[in-house]
Amino acid sequence: MACKSFIHKYAFGALAAVMMAAGAAPMVFGADDGWLFAYPDVPENKNILSERCNYLVYHFWDRANLTTAFSSRQKLHNALGDWFGFMPYATADTVHLAIDRLIEKVGKSGPNTLTLAQMAEAWVYSDTSEIRSEELYLPFAKAAAGHKKISKAERQRFAAQAKVIETSGLNASLPAGLRFKGRDGRSMSIGDIKGESILLGFVDPTCGDCTLDMVRLSADPNVRDLTAGGEMTIVMLYGDEPDSQWEAKAATLPESWIVGAMPDADEYFDLSVTPSYYFLGSGYKIVAKQLVIDQILAAAAGVNSRRSREKK
Repeated sequence: MACKSFIHKYAFGALAAVMMAAGAAPMVFGADDGWLFAYPDVPENKNILSERCNYLVYHFWDRANLTTAFSSRQKLHNALGDWFGFMPYATADTVHLAIDRLIEKVGKSGPNTLTLAQMAEAWVYSDTSEIRSEELYLPFAKAAAGHKKISKAERQRFAAQAKVIETSGLNASLPAGLRFKGRDGRSMSIGDIKGESILLGFVDPTCGDCTLDMVRLSADPNVRDLTAGGEMTIVMLYGDEPDSQWEAKAATLPESWIVGAMPDADEYFDLSVTPSYYFLGSGYKIVAKQLVIDQILAAAAGVNSRRSREKK
C-alpha cells in the first residue's frame, strides 16, 4: 500500500497491530469505553502481522450497527481513523476489498455515503491529513461522485477529485492528448514530449521556491548531462493562462527545456503544493510524484554516477 503509518490521539490501529503481532493480550474496545462499537478479535491461529491486520481491516465493521452509527459522527470519524491505521500493515487486495465492502454497506443512503466520503477525505486526502493516500481515498470519492441522492455540487466536487487522482495518480499514464501552450504560444500535447524519462514540473512566476528550484536545476551539472544526452527531458508548465510575468520568466529558462502553460492543469493534476513535480517513465507513466528539488538532484547524481561506473 502506498500509505504510511500514523498514530493520533484517537487511533490505536498501528500500535495495537504491532502489539498483537508481538503476542500482547487482545485489545477490545466497546461503547462503554467511549468507542462506537467493539473492534474484531483476531483468531489466535493468525500469527503473522499482515494476516492479523488483514483480518482486522476486512472484519473491522462487522460489529458496527451502520444504521445508527452515523448519528454519532465524532465516534464514527474516530473509528474510521482507527481502521485506516491498520491498513499500512495489511495487503493491498484485502484493503481494497474491505473499502468496497464498507461502501456497499452504506451505499443505499446518499447522506451516509456523503458523510463517509467527507470523513475519508479528512483522514487521507485533505491538506491537513495526517497521512495522504490517493489510493485509499479514490473509492470513496467515486462512490460519492456517482450517487444520485447526493447534491449535484457535491457530486461534481468529488468527481473532480477522482478525475485528478485517476489522471495523475502514481502509476497512472498521462493521456498523450493532454494539451498545453508552448512558450511560443503554439499548441502542444504530452505526446509531443520525447525522452527516456520526463521531469514534469508545475511552477508559478510569483513563487520564490519555484524560481530557486529552476535555478538549481539549470545549474546542476548532473541534470545538464542527462538532458544533453537525451536521457531526461525537463518540462516546466505554468498551471494558468500565460501572462506577462510568466512570459518573462519563461524567456529566462534553458532552451533545452520544454516550457509552457496549461490553463486547465488543475483539472488533471493536484496543484495544492507549488512547485509540484512528477517523474514520467515509458508511456508517460507516473513513476514518482510529490518530489522535492533535493530528491530530483540526488536522483540525477545517482544516475550519472551509475553511468560512469558502467563505462569503466
